[in-house]
Amino acid sequence: MANEYNNTLYESFNRNLKYYDNLLSQKSINNQEFWDIIVLTSGNLHQKSLYERQIKRKLENNEIPNLENLEYHVIADPPGRQIGSGGSTLLAIKFLYNKYGSNLERKKVLLIHAGGYSTRLPHVSILGKLFMKVPISSDSTRERDWVELFDLKLIIYIELIKHLKKGTVFLTSSDTIELMSINVKETSLQNTSLVALAHPSTLHIGSTHGVYKIQDDFNQCQNDIKKQPKDRECLIKLCKEYLHKPSIEIMRFHKEIIHLDNNGNEFVYTDSTYFFDYNTIKIFLEILDEIQPFSYELEAWSDFLKTKFEAHSIPQEMTPLEKAQLTIIKKLYSSDNRELNVLILNNSKFYHLGTMLEYINVNVDPQFKDELGIVSFTQGQLLNKRNSIKGNICMMNSQINENIVSFEESVPIILDNVKIHSTTSNEENKKIIIGGWSILSNIDLIISKEIRVPNYTCMFTSFLRKITSSEISSTSSFSEKDGGYVTFIFGTNDDMKASYSFNSLVIYKNILVHKIVLSQCIKSIQQKGEHKYALWNVPIFPMTKTKEQSVRLALLMLNKIENEGNTTKKEEVYDNIEENHEIIMFVSLKMCVEMMEVSI
Repeated sequence: MANEYNNTLYESFNRNLKYYDNLLSQKSINNQEFWDIIVLTSGNLHQKSLYERQIKRKLENNEIPNLENLEYHVIADPPGRQIGSGGSTLLAIKFLYNKYGSNLERKKVLLIHAGGYSTRLPHVSILGKLFMKVPISSDSTRERDWVELFDLKLIIYIELIKHLKKGTVFLTSSDTIELMSINVKETSLQNTSLVALAHPSTLHIGSTHGVYKIQDDFNQCQNDIKKQPKDRECLIKLCKEYLHKPSIEIMRFHKEIIHLDNNGNEFVYTDSTYFFDYNTIKIFLEILDEIQPFSYELEAWSDFLKTKFEAHSIPQEMTPLEKAQLTIIKKLYSSDNRELNVLILNNSKFYHLGTMLEYINVNVDPQFKDELGIVSFTQGQLLNKRNSIKGNICMMNSQINENIVSFEESVPIILDNVKIHSTTSNEENKKIIIGGWSILSNIDLIISKEIRVPNYTCMFTSFLRKITSSEISSTSSFSEKDGGYVTFIFGTNDDMKASYSFNSLVIYKNILVHKIVLSQCIKSIQQKGEHKYALWNVPIFPMTKTKEQSVRLALLMLNKIENEGNTTKKEEVYDNIEENHEIIMFVSLKMCVEMMEVSI
């Protein structure tokens, strides 16, 4: 049954992929089965400019559809305050209505929430997690066996688009993948106003997501999941209640929430994306008028999908956020017999890529590999073509000489745009050993002696330059003389935002930062006095003129991490090497995200 389930998802994905590849070669399509408008939200004007540059690059490279009637927009949150994904949703709807007016009723809109700095995915913090790479089927008709998550988002919903009525806004987040096989009656979604997609998930997953209590008097959902995957239908059900991140105890208290599959295993229906019609758009505009200005953060899932506010739980004195939440419930669900419907997708899989370890797990998941038709995670990227690599490795746009690279077996490793080769043909004593649970991105390594990359390493290089406020909206490129290279290293299980004094700040869970950074960096930080720092904002990473220098200094930091008990001799060697590198400045990841422009 599991193989048939994976095959059903693969067949659906493959149909979507072929349709999408055909779209890339067209300027128009007669029977429109694609979006009319694609909207990305961004956290600020700087991020908006970055996303617009990447969309422009993808259009020029024919990576995303460039249809005559398709428009792309990026909408920035207002400066100076956090409004959350819910606030971004309302402002995006207002933008669309102001631009298109009643014509919006004839459009199908994809709205992707992509704002925020992705601190839990540092290797994509600068470019945005919507543009991180994921592997894909290495079909002979495709030039490469990876796509960016943005592309994948445009692929996976194609079979669903034709069932959506015009005037629909389809809302999704930027760090999820929803694979689904759509078997739905043509008219079943035409009479709905607000519909959420629901996926069967374990109770553990339910405790970290939203869970639906559905009205299913005749156990249709449970009976459907017991069918062969190819015979399952998409069912529309009324949502009686939406619970946001309920504990397993609370789920057991609400008995209707828990269902049983063919093998008697418990599961719940969890949230992912949702969509709403033109009438709901107008209600959202009314809500926005009533709750502005924002002095709080709204959540586009927990605050918009919650269908009731228990009368006994309404406080006499409400905060502005509580007033807004009550207004949303009253406007969306308490009038005109409006309700939240749930589209039950028993043939579906939901993947979340919200952290470094989640990203690693998904990219090497054998089921994910089957569902996307991936033959090999290392196909065509080994310089000697021996396919002798052992281990759970996912390589994307990478080239390595397997004679000089070894991986820890049976543990996952991600190589994204990584080049590894030796300085000479004599490869004896030249080897790099890459530890498990690691992400290497945009790294060029020329091996002249043995190098060890510790387990749980996130290592990536960016080419950046500092920009002024007047350049924030600029889309111009810049040359090498304008900027510098930074190679960052973190632990893939580090807490990026936990704050400590500099002398107490740790990396790789338990290694003191001040013991592994360059001496002149310590002097610079000491001059600033006593501050609290997190790995996200501590300025310990040297910016250099060349990529090779940048990577070399990062490897020296990794060497210190690998050898906590450094001798005096090792310390002297490190300082001498430091003096031989032209360091422009020391930066933090936060500085690079907020104040610098990245080369794309």
